[in-house]
Amino acid sequence: MSSHATEGLRPLRANARRGSALVTSLVVMVGLAGLLSAVAMSSVIEIQETRLEVDQVRSGYVAQAGSEAAINMINQAASAGSLTDPLSGVRALFAAGDTVTAFAGTALQSGGTQVGAYSVRLVRLNETPTAITIAIDSSGYLPIAPGGAGGEPSNWSSERTTVRLAMAPSEVFNFAYFLNNWGWFYGDSITAAGNARSNGQFDAANFRPTVTGQPMYDLVEDNGGSISLSGYKDDNGDGLFDGNDGGIYSGWDIVNVARVRGNGGQTRNQHDFDGQVDMPNLNDLSMYEQIAIARNATVRIGGVVQAAGVVGDGPGERQNLYLVGTAANPIVLDGPIVVRGDVIIHGRVTGQGAIYAGGNIYCPNSIQYVNGPSTPRPANTTQAATEAWLSANWNRDFLGLFAKENIVIGDHTNSTWRTHVGNWMAHAMNGSAEDAGADKIPNTRNGVDGIRGTADDDVLEGDGVFTIERYTAEHQALGLIPAGSAIGSPIPGTGEDIDGDGVFDARKTLADVTLTKPLNTTLWAGNMPSGGISQFRNIASMNAARFDAVFYTNQSFCWTVLGSTPAQINGALICRNENVVYGTPSLSFNHDARLLGGPAGKAADLLPRALQPIEVLRWTPLDNDPNRYRVQP
Repeated sequence: MSSHATEGLRPLRANARRGSALVTSLVVMVGLAGLLSAVAMSSVIEIQETRLEVDQVRSGYVAQAGSEAAINMINQAASAGSLTDPLSGVRALFAAGDTVTAFAGTALQSGGTQVGAYSVRLVRLNETPTAITIAIDSSGYLPIAPGGAGGEPSNWSSERTTVRLAMAPSEVFNFAYFLNNWGWFYGDSITAAGNARSNGQFDAANFRPTVTGQPMYDLVEDNGGSISLSGYKDDNGDGLFDGNDGGIYSGWDIVNVARVRGNGGQTRNQHDFDGQVDMPNLNDLSMYEQIAIARNATVRIGGVVQAAGVVGDGPGERQNLYLVGTAANPIVLDGPIVVRGDVIIHGRVTGQGAIYAGGNIYCPNSIQYVNGPSTPRPANTTQAATEAWLSANWNRDFLGLFAKENIVIGDHTNSTWRTHVGNWMAHAMNGSAEDAGADKIPNTRNGVDGIRGTADDDVLEGDGVFTIERYTAEHQALGLIPAGSAIGSPIPGTGEDIDGDGVFDARKTLADVTLTKPLNTTLWAGNMPSGGISQFRNIASMNAARFDAVFYTNQSFCWTVLGSTPAQINGALICRNENVVYGTPSLSFNHDARLLGGPAGKAADLLPRALQPIEVLRWTPLDNDPNRYRVQP
């Protein structure tokens, strides 16, 4: 350090020293004040920004609440729609146009205090006979909606949620044997090659039937001819994906099954009190008629079109369809057709299609595919074996026979047939009258505990009153009352209305399944002989034992079969009441694995459909407010 620098810092006089200290203190204080002011201002700005961010989050939650309210509104509209076409209730929301206001400034409250408000509009983006896609544009406001008496909101957020409501094949098609009633395997030589289920009790009466089981999957995909499955359901809970899942399922209890063979005989593969799986309803076939027309569906024999789209919808057109195929001239299917009356079908069949009937379906003799699957079932129930079978048989013949009323197999005019089927239809355990109570299942009057007079009793069962809901003024205001009905009219499918026609049905009897129409070309389209058929028995057999088809009916399936040939259904049997009596060496229900995969299955566009849970396709935040503001204020 130099001496010159030292001298320059020599001490000053005292007064000068005090003045210098004061100036220095003022400078420091001003500096500190400026710093504190800057810090304060920064803190205020940060607090304001933080509060704004918090309010933005809060308004986002309010918008989300509006979206949830709209989804609930859509679900309620679907439940108030037709049982056979739930989408009709959703369509009614858009009666005035593709864009409707669902909520306008609806208050969102917590503990009696308003915390925000939301406005929501619904935009119909796309609609088909079986699905509707809707954009839900929801705006959340703090603390009030714009235009209210209290002024304008301090913050808002908007979002678009795109949802889809669709009709798709029901879960009932995951089963080789499904009953919407009590189910029973009373025989040692009965086999369900797949799963068996009943919505009521399932009873094997200590016989030794076989239920192999079939694992179920969420999705099936066609990868250019190689079929893959995904979403394996480990329903026995053993943590293994080894193919040993599936078995027996029941909405009530499973009894007398100690001797059942196959995976269904394992306790872990017996699922009792598993809830009810709703059957699709075929009381109104209009949706399927639209599909048939859109698909240009046909049935041909010998190159001649026997049916196209809808049979019986034109003035003077015959309502019923008669089809008999031979090896030389099989019934050629191309898509689903609808017949407004009865159907008679048997013989050889090829192609892929389905026949919906507004009346009964009669199969007087066997039905066999021309180019059917190489084997009725995969080699085993593993995923690999199932995928291999699907890959080999994906495009082979497929037939669905779906009746609004009953399905009648064999010669129903034969006295032996009528004795066996009639006795079973009248059996106390096989109730079919629509006085089955709230659960729509007979013989459950005493509830799960089996004790009369306790809280779980189904008190409506057997009370002699047909209990059903009725349309109200609220339904009318929403446009949900269909033509031909009014306030006070029954709502089909509610209460004890099992088949969804809105009318009480007594126990089914032989009279319901007996064909009374003359067999002639005046009443029957198709390849009915020009001279007609004098008696049904002339085309029918008591030995009708093989049926390559998926059968479905909301009513009774009736079949008495005799002879030395094993009886088999290669597809599935799905019905409400099963009246099957066999005098053959065995009876097998072989589940067609092409029914797996639900909406993605090979046969999905041919099968009866049920309303699926609403699906959220996408969610997007919006920079503009479609319900009020163009941009953030």
